[in-house]
Amino acid sequence: MVKGQSEERGVKGTMVLDIVKTIHGFKDVPWDRHLSPQAMALVSKKILASTWYPEKPVKECFNAIYRVLGGGKPEAAREWGRVNGRRVFEDVYKNLIVPGDPMQSLKKLNIIANAFFKGWTYQFQELGTRSIQLKVLDSDRETEVIYYLIQGWIDVIIEITGGKNARVLIPQKHWEGNESTIIDIRWE
Repeated sequence: MVKGQSEERGVKGTMVLDIVKTIHGFKDVPWDRHLSPQAMALVSKKILASTWYPEKPVKECFNAIYRVLGGGKPEAAREWGRVNGRRVFEDVYKNLIVPGDPMQSLKKLNIIANAFFKGWTYQFQELGTRSIQLKVLDSDRETEVIYYLIQGWIDVIIEITGGKNARVLIPQKHWEGNESTIIDIRWE
């Protein structure tokens, strides 16, 4: 565990709903071969948007979808993040988006992320008028797919706030042995 990182990590039902809907949408996939009994129990229960769910079975579901449906390709997870981000930022959390101001909207990404992922630690550094760096202190290698999803969210935030040509790169990855994950964000 990373210093400053909460022991109680969870995922908000708003995010879990999309995961469960995705799994239910592919009934021909033998999900019981890819998910633990705990994750299968999560998928079979009624999910409430306002409830926090334990991170472990949710991560299993994320990773199973990533491997089975996305072929383990980061771009597939990023695209899922774009689709999810559109719903999230144009509907559920539209009050956190500052029209015409990608920087101010991205600075609120920690609020948005904390609304979905409990127990994560984020640090932001503004690098220029159209550049920001997000550092996430994380030691759990099983969260890799979530970062690709976050890349998709960032793409959407920049687009809907008027930014162009977003470049969202992950030059440092905790799942490759680094102490944290760095996301470099630039736009025009």
